[in-house]
Formats: sequence, C-alpha cells, structure tokens
Amino acid sequence: MAYVLFTSGSTGRPKGTVVGRDALRRFASAVAERLGLTPHDRWLQVASLGFDVVIEEVFPAFAAGAAVVCREDTRALDAEELHAALDRTRTTMVELSTQYWLEYARWLTAHGTATPAALRTVVVGGERMDPRPYRAWQARQPAALAHVYGLTECTVSSTFYTGLLPSDAEEVPLGTPLRDVEISIRRGGRPVPDGETGEIHIGGPLLARGFLDDEAATARRFVADPYAAEPGARLYVTGDLGRIDADGQLVFLGRVDDQVKIRGHRLEPARVERALCELPGVDQAVVFPDPASGTALWAFTVPTDPAAAPLPGEAVRLTGGDRDALVAPLEAQLPDWAVPRVLHRVAVLPKNAHGKVDKRLLSAWAAAARAGRPAGAPVPDPAAAPSREPVEPPEPVLALFREVLGVPALGPDDNFFDHGGQSLLAMRLLARLRESDPAAAGLRASALFASPTPRLLAGALAERRASRR
Repeated sequence: MAYVLFTSGSTGRPKGTVVGRDALRRFASAVAERLGLTPHDRWLQVASLGFDVVIEEVFPAFAAGAAVVCREDTRALDAEELHAALDRTRTTMVELSTQYWLEYARWLTAHGTATPAALRTVVVGGERMDPRPYRAWQARQPAALAHVYGLTECTVSSTFYTGLLPSDAEEVPLGTPLRDVEISIRRGGRPVPDGETGEIHIGGPLLARGFLDDEAATARRFVADPYAAEPGARLYVTGDLGRIDADGQLVFLGRVDDQVKIRGHRLEPARVERALCELPGVDQAVVFPDPASGTALWAFTVPTDPAAAPLPGEAVRLTGGDRDALVAPLEAQLPDWAVPRVLHRVAVLPKNAHGKVDKRLLSAWAAAARAGRPAGAPVPDPAAAPSREPVEPPEPVLALFREVLGVPALGPDDNFFDHGGQSLLAMRLLARLRESDPAAAGLRASALFASPTPRLLAGALAERRASRR
C-alpha cells in the first residue's frame, strides 16, 4: 500500500481509498511520459496536502528527476500572487482547478500580459470546461494546456487532452488514456460503439485496491470485467456519462446520478437537500451550482406554512435571521464548500416537461429577484419622498461587490459571503480593487473575512491610506 486518501464524505461517512505502490509507480511514470517531464522541469505545488492532486504534482516530477517547488506557506494565492510565484520560481509546470485557472486567465487578459516565459504547461481539471475560454487561452497564451480527467479511486488522472481545440468543438475533450489505463463506455455493463453515450468505466493496473474496511462499497464500484482478455480484470464504475469521439478522445457528458463538483469536490445535492428538509419550516428543497460560475451552491426551499411562501413565480432571497436559521445547522454537519450560500424561498418547485425540477426557471426567478429589491429590504413610502435618481454613482467598493457577486441591488452592509461569495470570487474582487485603489496593494483575499461588507472594507482601505501618510 502506498497511501490511503479519504473522500470528502458528501454522501455520509468518508471512505478511504487504498492505492498500492505499483499503481502509484505506474501513474507517476505515465504522467511524466505524457507531459514530457525532464530533470529541467520545475512543478509548483499548489494543491492542499489532503487533496489527491498533490499526488500528481509531486510523484511524476520525482519520477522524471524534476524539481517540486514548495511554497513558504499554505495560504491560497490569488491570480496576481500566483503569477508572481510562477515567475519568481521559474516554474515550468503547474496544475490548477478549472475555476482557479479561469480566474488566472481573466487576470492575464485584464492586464494584457502573458504567462511567464519559463512556464510551458498548465494542467487543468476538476470540473466541466467551457470551450470558449479554453480556445481564447490557446490563441493568446504561450503556455500550453493539458485538460485532465480522473478520480481518486483510479490514482488521480486517467486521461489527458493536450491538443489544439477545434473552432467548432462544443466540449473540451478529456483526452486519451495514460499508459496502463483502459477506458470503455458501457450501458448495462456492455461496451457500446464509439460515438454512443454511456457510462465511463476505467480499468487497468492504476485502479485502487478498494475502500478501506468497506467491502460492500468496494464491491459496488470496483466490479469484474466479463469482457476482459485476462481473468480477474476489474473496472471502476465512475458514474460519469461520456462518449468516444471520432478522434478517439473521451468526451464528458455529465453525471449518471446528477452528482456535481463544487470547487473540485464531488457532491450529491440530494445530501444537502435532505439536510434542508430536516430543518423546521422547510417542506421541499432543491440544490444546484450557481449557473454563472458553478463554484457555489444555490438552494430553493418551499416552506411548510403556505402563508410564508411568496407569490407563485417569485423567488425571495433569504437574508439575516431567515438565512442564518438554515445555514447554521448545515455548517455544523457539512463541509464549508457543500453549504449553500445563496438561498431563496419559493411557493413551489416548478417541473419541466420530463417531470423534473426546472432549474432554469428557478434561476430565472432568482435573476428577477436580483434585478429588483433584495428580500427583507424596507419598501419606501412613495408619499414620504419624491422618487428621484441617485445624485452620485455607487462608491467604487460597493460597485465592485455588486459586479463580482452579480447582485445589482446589494447594499453597503450586505455580507459578501451571504450573497454567494467564496474564495475564488474573493480573489477576483481584491484583484479588481488593486487595479483602481493603491491602498489595496498587498491586501489578500482573506481580508474579506475581517471586512465582509462594502462599508467595512471601504473603512479598512481608509485606515490603510491614513497609516501611509
């Protein structure tokens, strides 16, 4: 055994994935081969030490005799800091989650700059990729992209795509398998022809041994392959839908069970929905990633008391005590990334033609709520004061909060994290702020935890200006 790495536990008790030394050896060698690593390469270690990406950052580099560049601390780097670290350490390889890479790509575009000269490849994976930013990067940036796909149970990454994305591609392929990895698309356990959709199955010697002290879970996901040439061959049933395209590339098409990924972590929304429905006053709930960034969860709840429900077709955004009453119990039993940060109350969960909850319609209701007055805000009396346009534009800090969060009606005392804010959006906000306000120079994204509202952050910036006089 080489290591045991535990899953996030989104569906209950965390499961330890047992990976053997031979699987790790083969994996390290195959990745080094696919990426063309040499003793001259330098791989910047970015991932948390409890996340399986660290295996990919370290062992392939060691296998090739390359250097692993360790940072001085484990604080998250925003895009500007990442760029500086890559340049300063002469890094040639780095691996970023999809959303983290998007933040870095936006920062490069906004500053009209390119990746550092030494950086030759950026490995990206963890979530479904939009082809547009992928093509834009390939057209503008000298560093190449490697789009990867894999699971902890199969020793990190199983496929790599390093090609130039065609202009008409509707999906960024997941690529072709590494050496010693076998990919097949199956329906009902039977392989289907290339081009047809089915469930992705992964086989070969890179599979983990199974789950630690959990024979039942191991038997469900690690199954015998009746079509293998060698007896005893196993397959891992991924739960992911895909197909093999005309070029032999694996293409991801979603989850069989609607499982989603939030900031690189796999999550079954039903787990969060059940937790919400166990709370007093909640009759029904649906949870899904926000449509804009996919980095935070939205929740829509139907109250048990019809009198507490809004009008049909409306979504009321929960704030203050109403929001806290739902969020606080979830924070006590779920990981931070699995807790919905934007919550709405609706009269009913609408259904589409297939009888499933219509998430697009719910998103439209939420957009209508954002465009209007935030839930819980006092409604002004038209007779008390004449209606007039604001004399001055919003303060720069407030304007940036509204822009980054996508909440035009956000107020000066509204909490960043209560309105969908999370670490990646905090990085974006601080990066934008540094562009326009010298007082924000050197301010890290963690400053938002101490000053999470526009008013508090503006006050913190004023104090920084005063201290420099």
